[in-house]
Amino acid sequence: MDSNQIRKLLREASFHSYSWSTDDLTARLAQEVMNIGMAKIISFYKECGIDPNDALVIFGPDGSITRNKPRFDSGVGYGCSVITKEYLFPSLLHPNGCGFGLYHVKDMPSISKLMTRLQTLKKDGVPVGEQTGKWDVWKSNHFIDLLQLEGLIPEYSHYEKYLPQGDYVLIHSSQQIEKKMLSYWKKEEFHRVTTPFGQIEGLPRKSAGDYLNYFISVEKYSQKKRTSIAEILFGKDNIVCVSNSTHQGYFQENDLFNMRLGLYNSLDTTGDFSLPIFPIGFNGYSFIYLYEGMPNINHDFLTGSQLKQAEEKGHTSILNKINILPHGGGYKLLYPFIEVKTLIHNDEYYFEMSQAPMQSRMIIQNVESLEYGYRGPSEVLPIVENLNMGKKVARFTPVQVIKY
Repeated sequence: MDSNQIRKLLREASFHSYSWSTDDLTARLAQEVMNIGMAKIISFYKECGIDPNDALVIFGPDGSITRNKPRFDSGVGYGCSVITKEYLFPSLLHPNGCGFGLYHVKDMPSISKLMTRLQTLKKDGVPVGEQTGKWDVWKSNHFIDLLQLEGLIPEYSHYEKYLPQGDYVLIHSSQQIEKKMLSYWKKEEFHRVTTPFGQIEGLPRKSAGDYLNYFISVEKYSQKKRTSIAEILFGKDNIVCVSNSTHQGYFQENDLFNMRLGLYNSLDTTGDFSLPIFPIGFNGYSFIYLYEGMPNINHDFLTGSQLKQAEEKGHTSILNKINILPHGGGYKLLYPFIEVKTLIHNDEYYFEMSQAPMQSRMIIQNVESLEYGYRGPSEVLPIVENLNMGKKVARFTPVQVIKY
């Protein structure tokens, strides 16, 4: 396949993408990167004689790049939901069961006591039933955040019995024990196709049920691990779980396979109160916000061009069944560029970021060494509220961030 045909395929992939993200450099780069991943899936479907319109990607308000090199190199963005039919693509998307656990702490221990307990967890690991989980709170953007509830939004004052004034903790971690199996499962069950963008492996529906049941078991383990950390640090009878939702994993919804990368299902209920409430965080020195999730994506979300695209591709019914909410703001590249273009050279792919008109430019192959920060609430939350993805319930003030 020559470069013109490859460009045509990348353009086709772009018509399988929908975005409700901030329109900044990072979001534009994420969509360019994701075009490669979608082009792989489209090529796979065509080779298997399946309608490629059964695949699409939705970027939420936090649509961004990932600093996970294998995922980036595969052609995958973040803050997005990748939806497919008939086949799962775990080795492309790399699910890991990562999530946020938010707990009310009735009586906050001293920092000295917490440090002693942290040292034990780091040394001995995290007990989860009969297993011992790996301590991962120091990794990547994982953390423990001690918080103070500022107060409830007046219209949610009836939540006071669930969300009393006082101390809370937010724990960001994942399971860390089944990464290889989550991505590669049983190799003999995958169907493999070589595309212009490299090989892609698809797990057919007949095997997908077993895989999804396995993922659910890993997800539950990841949730129990976060709760175990909270119980050991603060005391089992001293905490109440407000929310313990996964924002990175594979799910089957409405007869579709949905891989959410950094997005909640806005209708999940995972705390002790069966309420669809979710923490949204940005960085260690910003407020943490609590939102009640709403049923969301529908025709009202679609611009004129998006509506036309959805109707032509047969995506309208799929889009009407997707409920998303961001778990954070996503990475933000700290460069003044505003345009992004995919370059193809000797079968390798690069991304050119530039100012307009094409004055200052930067060509990259991955984002490992780039300067980055995090988007703030003023960039992401207005989109959540304007699109009625969720309603603000409360705000937490950060007191102490622990990365250990």
